[in-house]
Amino acid sequence: MNKKMKQALRSVFFAAILLLAVFAPTLTSLAVVTDEITDFTITVDVNEDASLEMLYHIEWKVLDDEEYGPLEWIDLGMPNSSHENIQALSDTIESISDEGSSLEIYLDRSYYADETVIVEFSLTQDQMYQIDKWVEGETVYTFTPAWFDGMDVDHLEIRWNAENAGAWQPECYQEDDYLVFSTSVPAGDRYTISVVYPNDAFGFSTDRQAGAENEDIPLPDEYFAEDEDPTTVFSLILGMLFTIGIIAVPVYYVVRLFRFLGSGAGFGSDTTERKKITRTKIEYFESCPGCGASREEGKDNCPYCGHSMIKSKEVVEEKDIEEPEKYTKKGTYRYGSSPNTFIHVNVVNVPTHHTSRSAGTRHAGTRSSHRSSCASSSASSCACASSCACACACASSGRAGCTVKDFFTQALHEKRIRIRKF
Repeated sequence: MNKKMKQALRSVFFAAILLLAVFAPTLTSLAVVTDEITDFTITVDVNEDASLEMLYHIEWKVLDDEEYGPLEWIDLGMPNSSHENIQALSDTIESISDEGSSLEIYLDRSYYADETVIVEFSLTQDQMYQIDKWVEGETVYTFTPAWFDGMDVDHLEIRWNAENAGAWQPECYQEDDYLVFSTSVPAGDRYTISVVYPNDAFGFSTDRQAGAENEDIPLPDEYFAEDEDPTTVFSLILGMLFTIGIIAVPVYYVVRLFRFLGSGAGFGSDTTERKKITRTKIEYFESCPGCGASREEGKDNCPYCGHSMIKSKEVVEEKDIEEPEKYTKKGTYRYGSSPNTFIHVNVVNVPTHHTSRSAGTRHAGTRSSHRSSCASSSASSCACASSCACACACASSGRAGCTVKDFFTQALHEKRIRIRKF
């Protein structure tokens, strides 16, 4: 076998390893269930610079310690690598190692079957919002907590500080000035929320929004020889993809079918949209406070000295203005008899997501394992209010002792897949 062919086969081999790593959770989903998360609560407060103060509370129950041994560490996915100030808050944490897209949380001891370890820590998370994502003038936070391919989360709760929030999704209830999103998450599923703010609510910056950091890690050049034919390599990779797809995809859908039949849930969900209207009352100075020049129609600043011509600006409720039916379409309209007072109208189509599962009525202070139908006096909907698209995603989280550690060796994974040495 010539050098060129050996290099091509080596590339295909590593590609196959990567694909197996991707499909491993699906192919092993029918294995022994070793763990269960009884409670996963995340409390979020928005800082003035638009970063997030996040408090994690996890109650992790060990169901089996014979298959893979006791629980000694947890690999928890993070939205992205832009986080700092990681603080362990519970005595059950010996140390936390920041791995960028995940945190390795080392426990104070080994935890065995029927034991529950409570883990608490906090951090400051950045690059979680997108400016003018769907509507000009509005910024959207999207958050998907770490999901778990091999275990259920009996109760997931995200408590998001409601200060300055204009819209959110999915539906939720409010408690102690927090939006409370609550659900249960079966193994392999994930749950996403979004909260929308006016662009001036916090210190939003284009260079610190989601996606500003490129976290892609390219394969090292050393694995591709200079004389290697890329056409041959990619043909072999496509063939490997096809082969693995034939095996993995049917297994995945069979597993999902059995889970569906076992849960008694209906297929799919439906989404409807409703309009959210924000009205801002703006009063202008008749003449510039800086240079005395007359105000030009449609200009917020003086064309001569640049001084702001806005005397006052406030968001008003429908009940607080005269003839609100005149102000239902996007645009700026003169208000009343004053030549210097206007109403700026912004209209957002906010999708409201309704799951097909039965949803229990939630009240402040109560808990339920059903997928929630939390209600609020304000707006509602999915992982990104105004439209559904994730600004971030978490890698799946795992348990120490996974059989992957026995199959994937350090030699195969160095510089490709980060693994913990055992």
